[in-house]
This record gives sequence, structure tokens and C-alpha cells, in this order.
Amino acid sequence: MPNINPATEITLQSLAKEFIDAFTAFHPVDATNIGIHQFDDRLSHYSTEEVTTYVKTLQNILSKAEQIKPEPLPIDEQIDRELLIANLKMELFQFEKLNHWQQNPNFYVDECIQGIYLLLLRDFAPLSVRAKNIAKRFAEVPRVLDEASQNIKNPSRTHTIAAIEELKTGETFFDQTTKELSKKIPELKQELLAGVKPAIKAMRSYQGKLKKLLPFLKADFAIGKDNFDYMLKTEHFLLFDSDSLLRIGEDALAKADFAINALRNRKQDYEMTHPKPEKPELIPPKDFSKPDILAYEASEIDSMKEWVSSHGIATVPDYLGKLVVVETPIFLRPILPGLAMRPAAIIDSVQTSYLYIPPIPDRLDAEAKNYYYNVIKYRQWKGGVVHEGYPGHHFQLSLANHQPSLIRKLQWNTTIIEGWALYCEQMVADQRLYPDDLFSDLRWLGGEKFRAARIILDVKLQTGKMTFDEAVNFLVDNFGPDTAYYQAEVRRYCLTPTQPMSYLVGKRQILELRDEYRKKMGNKYSLKDFHDKLLAEGSIPISLIRKKILNQ
Repeated sequence: MPNINPATEITLQSLAKEFIDAFTAFHPVDATNIGIHQFDDRLSHYSTEEVTTYVKTLQNILSKAEQIKPEPLPIDEQIDRELLIANLKMELFQFEKLNHWQQNPNFYVDECIQGIYLLLLRDFAPLSVRAKNIAKRFAEVPRVLDEASQNIKNPSRTHTIAAIEELKTGETFFDQTTKELSKKIPELKQELLAGVKPAIKAMRSYQGKLKKLLPFLKADFAIGKDNFDYMLKTEHFLLFDSDSLLRIGEDALAKADFAINALRNRKQDYEMTHPKPEKPELIPPKDFSKPDILAYEASEIDSMKEWVSSHGIATVPDYLGKLVVVETPIFLRPILPGLAMRPAAIIDSVQTSYLYIPPIPDRLDAEAKNYYYNVIKYRQWKGGVVHEGYPGHHFQLSLANHQPSLIRKLQWNTTIIEGWALYCEQMVADQRLYPDDLFSDLRWLGGEKFRAARIILDVKLQTGKMTFDEAVNFLVDNFGPDTAYYQAEVRRYCLTPTQPMSYLVGKRQILELRDEYRKKMGNKYSLKDFHDKLLAEGSIPISLIRKKILNQ
């Protein structure tokens, strides 16, 4: 029986629908991302009146949700109730505390560019239908950026630089998109041009305003300790604060560094007495080209999918969608310097995900040919596929999209998402994915060390203990001189508080839960069973998964 408030006859599911309806109507780009397409022709309105009305709606739904008592509910509905309340609190937090709509100019830029990109990327409707909505969203861009100009007060220098960079690449993206769509659907060319020309003009104008502000701005992107602690507790259901989290990161960094050095020394000693012939540099054939590189990535994904199934890692259902390899979109390159994954829309019938890889030259010179050919032949991208594809992000998120509970299906908690992918890096080594490598722990320890550093930077950047430049220098001191890469990384950390810490925190929680589950099951324990149960709960905080599978 559903839990019903006798006075109002409000059920948990009706409140969830009320929240989702309000959320998607206010955030049409997020609606597109989820797979709800009734708002594909518009962008958000951020007038004070619209924001105030939305906030009052959320407060009303939250009040009603908190009135539903958890005790009579089955465990799954208890978890759904906690998730719904947390979602409402975090959405209110964005507008009442973080105030991105008044302080972050990139908030509006991302709205405009992602609004176009998502319609172009996903094949949920005929291209002509999506292109018509792209033209309509182009037409909305000047209004959104005008609202940005009116709303933004004293933005941080870091957020402003991110907005300027995205505006530059976004202008190119808009122009390229219009040209490509005009060729494919010539009857829409005039409508697309009528929308994109004012959009690009507005982007240039907004960029000019931000550039004028830049010399007077401070780098005060930090959300502060109280807000950071609130996110740890409310969004991630963690029982410790940022001070404890910082200690966890510092301890993990020291331990990973020690383990790496010790293992490297052992490897060096071993190789002195057991010399291995050096791998020869292979010469690529003359016709080796970019499509061969993309085909290799696709074959590596298929290979890892088969390995997960055949080695008893987890159940791989037939209904999972494809993971397609594409180059990172131009407007995302300033903040995504490496591999990344764009999952399928939660509700769309077409469940295709996209693996973003750094751009590959259309024409390969001799040096590039040699590099890419040897990467392929020695399968050096396998580790990236483990994290982003199978058994990592694509696998976990594809399963989460098939949750029967709508509340559960719509969750996006980064401790399970990023924690699972990082956990997989060690788990596959433990399960002998690399059988000929006697020192395979070195394949994941470096990643563990880097994620420990992310915890430290996440806390220190967002609590005001470290500047942007100090964070870049910290990475250079600990990992080497790739300054451009680290600048992009740190820029992302500044824009996404608590996301950087979630990799290693999530992995640690999964390992702890696995140990507890093993003790509970005794002789009946299997790794496959644990993984199946863990992934069946969707992208929710791991402490709630623990409550479910341990019956606590």
C-alpha cells in the first residue's frame, strides 16, 4: 500500500511527479538531458519573478514530503523519500545559498550551449524536428544572456574566465552546427540563420561585457566551509565534514605515494634480474588513418564488455545501449582535457552513450601515425575504457537508467558514479585483466593518488584555503609539469564543488560495503552477486545502498 497522508491524500510518488514537473518546466535543457522533450523548443527564464515562484513551489513540495512519515514505508520507499527530500533541499540550496543565477556567468552560457548540443547529439527524434527546435533555442539565446547581464552581481574571476572561454568555443560550435544542418535540411536554412545570427551577436556582446569586468574581479569562487559541509551531508549522505575529508585525502595521498614508490623499486629490482625485451616501435601501414583509431576504441569497448560477462564480474543485460566514440565537443575542451563519458538520456528509448576522446587530427603526420598505431597495437587505452565504459561509467549508468522507481532513476550521485568507475580500475587488476603484468597495481595506484589529490584540492579550493594558482602548482609538484592539463582540471574543480572528492570517497565506501557484505553472506558470497546488488540500486548515495543490501 502506498503511504498516504490522511489529511491531504498525498503520496510519495505524486510528490515526486510534482517535483519533476516543476523542475523540468523551469529547466528545459535539463529536461532534454533527462529525455523529457516537451520543452525542447525553449531555454530557461531567470527573471526574479520566475525564480521566486519556482523557489516557493519547491518549498511547498518539500514541506509536504517531510510530512510523510518514513516508519511505515517499505525500505525502498524509505530510500525514495530520503532521496526526494534531499533533491528538493539541494535544488533550493542552489538558489537560496549558492545563487549561481546571480553570481556565476557560466551558468547562463552553459544553458545556451548545452541546450543546442543535446538536441544535436541524441537521435531521439528525426533530425528535422530537432533542427527546428535548435532554431527556436538559438532565438532564445539573446534573452537568456540579457537576463544574465541583469542578474549577475560581482562574479568570481574564475567563473568569468570559464564563461569567456566557453563563449569563444560556443560561437564556433553554433556556426558549425548551423552550416551542417543547413546542408542536411536546406528548407530550414533561413530559420536557422535567423536564430543563430542574433545568438552569436549576443554571445559576442556578453563576452565583451565580461572581459571589461575581468580586471576588477576577485577569484572568490569558493562556496565556503558551511556550504561545502552542507553538500557533503545533504547531497552525499556523508557523516563527516570537510575537516575530516581533508585528512582522508592527505592520508590517502601519502599512502598511495608510498605504495607507488615501493612497488616501482620492487619492479626495478625484478627487471634487473629478469630483463624483458623492450617493445619494438611498430611501423604503421601507409593507409593508417583516423577511422582506424576510432575503430580501435570501439573494439576495445566490445572486448571489455565481453570480459565483464565472461569473467563473472557482473550480469550484462542484453538491453544495454551502445557506447559510441566521438571527439570531445569544441566547447567542452577547456574543461575536459582527457577522456569523459556522456551517458544516455535517462528516459529516452534510444539508450546510446558517448565516449569523449581528445581530438584526433584529420590528417596524421608521421609522428602522429607512429604514436596512435603503437597505442592501438599495445592496447594502451584499455584502462580508459575500464573507467569510462565497461565495467565503469557506461555500464553502471545504463543499468541505473532501467530503475523501476522514477525517483531512483533520476538520481545522479557522484559518489557512486565516480566511486564505482575508480573502484573498477583496481578491481579489474585484482581480477587479472592484465595477467602478464606482475606489477599491475601500478596501473591503478597512480589514479588513486591523483584522486586523493582531488579530495585535497576540492576541500581547500572550496573552503578558501587554496587559490587557483596554488592548486595548479600543487598538481605540478605532485604529478609533473603538464601545466595546461592541470589548469583545465583545476578550473573544473572550481566549478563543481564536491564532485572531485567523490571518486576516492565513493571507492572507499564501495570497498567497505563489499567487506561487510562478504561477512554477511559467508560461503554464499560472490563478487558478481555483490556487484549486481550494488548496481541494481541506481545512482544513489552509497550509504543508502548499504541500508538496502545489508538490511540495516
